[in-house]
Amino acid sequence: MIPYSRRGRSAAAVALSAAVSCLALAACSAEVPQPAALPTHAVTKPSPGPALSGDQQRTVDTAWTSFEKLNGIYLKAVQTGKYDWNKDATRRPLYRYAGGRYMALLERDLGLLSEQGLIRTGTPTVTLRRVVSVSATSIVVEACVDDAGTDTVNKKTRKSVAAPGQNKRYPVTLRAGLYPDSVWRWVDSHTDRAASC
Repeated sequence: MIPYSRRGRSAAAVALSAAVSCLALAACSAEVPQPAALPTHAVTKPSPGPALSGDQQRTVDTAWTSFEKLNGIYLKAVQTGKYDWNKDATRRPLYRYAGGRYMALLERDLGLLSEQGLIRTGTPTVTLRRVVSVSATSIVVEACVDDAGTDTVNKKTRKSVAAPGQNKRYPVTLRAGLYPDSVWRWVDSHTDRAASC
């Protein structure tokens, strides 16, 4: 969950940066580099999201349940170093819950962890903080990730390879899209490591 400058680091550190950036899934963002330091601005209470109808709330609940399943699959893979790399991407464990570049980024990070012999320990807490928007085909939510009890370690030596001084509690904005098969898949995320929640 900690994309940070990659200049002058080893391949293992690059893999760690990518993998840690996706630990709770919510933290993946291919476009926006995030700072490695502690929060630079105070915790603020999020503004309330839009008032939701009963149908919209059920849609959000369904999509969030899918996110929790996605997160569970990803965490198991990063904690064990095992993932079913089926040649047919639609048969891979993440496919039911993730799509587009978000799934590609998650799988890239799983591959990098595996190549570098790294695994994650501990389980982050990811909680739904607020609904930002809901439409017929898109849901945007803000979650809070707390990964204070987690670490990235060398699988053989069990030594930590995580960079010190990282913000361990931060907001993440996630977007889900409704696919033609009527399944909500999580397709994008943006982590604000400079903030806290």
